[in-house]
Amino acid sequence: MSFIGLEAYLNAKVLVEGLRRAGKDLTRTRFLQALESLRHFDLGGFEVDYGKGVRQGSRFVDLTIIGKGEKFTR
Repeated sequence: MSFIGLEAYLNAKVLVEGLRRAGKDLTRTRFLQALESLRHFDLGGFEVDYGKGVRQGSRFVDLTIIGKGEKFTR
């Protein structure tokens, strides 16, 4: 799995959990409330933390450059 693939996988897990918690009658408000309920949510070794008005689940940043041959460089 590539770095981008892993990031996409983690984002999809957050999306699916938010949708699950929002319930059947999905609205924007219910979805945002569901995301805000993801406190210290463990994605399998990487934790995200949302809350009231906190819409950035992680402050982790990793600078990556895509170089020749589409290889990742750190």
